[in-house]
Amino acid sequence: MQDDVLENNFNILRMFVRIYGASSAPTLLAKSITEAEEKYSCLLSALDPQLAHTYKRRCEEATKEGGKVVGPPLGTWCIPPIIEDEDLYRYEISNTRPPGTS
Repeated sequence: MQDDVLENNFNILRMFVRIYGASSAPTLLAKSITEAEEKYSCLLSALDPQLAHTYKRRCEEATKEGGKVVGPPLGTWCIPPIIEDEDLYRYEISNTRPPGTS
């Protein structure tokens, strides 16, 4: 999240912080992820078993291609610490970096 704040990149957690506030955002994001995973599981179970197997295998391959080599095959979620005041964070980082670094 820190790099996303510094570069002002889109980040779903940052969006949740802006909409719901710093104290509620992590819980609501976790709830949203859980609901999406439950829907995914339900839809996957409705597929033909061979198609579901092929799809899951391809997802696992894509996860490994993305650099994941250990842990659950489709990855895990880790919600980082919230940066509540992004302007202050950028200011503090820019004033603590050695000259010539970004």
